Amino acid sequence: MADQWSKGFASDQAYIEIRDKIITTMMKPGEKISEKALAEEFGISRTPVREALMRLRYDGLVDILAQRGTYVSPIRPDIVRAANYTRSVLECALVRDAAKSCTDTQSLELRHNLQRQQLVEQQQRPLYEIESLDEGFHQLIAEIAGQPAVWQTIYHVQLHINRVRTLFLSTQRVPPLIQEHAAIIAALEQHDAEAAEAAMREHLAYMDNNIESLAHDYSAYQG
Repeated sequence: MADQWSKGFASDQAYIEIRDKIITTMMKPGEKISEKALAEEFGISRTPVREALMRLRYDGLVDILAQRGTYVSPIRPDIVRAANYTRSVLECALVRDAAKSCTDTQSLELRHNLQRQQLVEQQQRPLYEIESLDEGFHQLIAEIAGQPAVWQTIYHVQLHINRVRTLFLSTQRVPPLIQEHAAIIAALEQHDAEAAEAAMREHLAYMDNNIESLAHDYSAYQG
């Protein structure tokens, strides 16, 4: 891994690796982080690891406490709710705009993404593949709306949402998720902004249930 990261991208790669470990709870909320251990794992010096941890502190995923050390941040429901609210407002605006301008070619792109989701379900492949395709689906909508930069804002706040989604994502959730995506596509193809927004709201409402379930199912992860 050291050779792979030796061209000036060690900090960026360390950031991605640690971020994904936190989101997937490989590194659990409240867990103490060792710069030395991570540097040894990645085969790099401690400096890029420290830089990555500072970025993750800015993201709200890491707490750096004077005299105590560095820890994975607990899941803070108020921050998750704020992130989900921001995402909902932006995604609903994007899907309305996308409904006005969606072309046949763009519709095919969305349907190709949907087919890949269906394939993951049929072949019972890892759930992280569904998460990746789901993000790609929503990014496509931002591009269809003519606002690709807005996706970067959504992606940043979604880091907190993804921590919760990972805890609750299961094979039972996949079929309704795919159906919800299909309803969004159908509304976009009809250029029906009202129906597109309604379908998006229904799709995003699932996260509200997850947030409410946090206190009961994962109280130890909260702060």
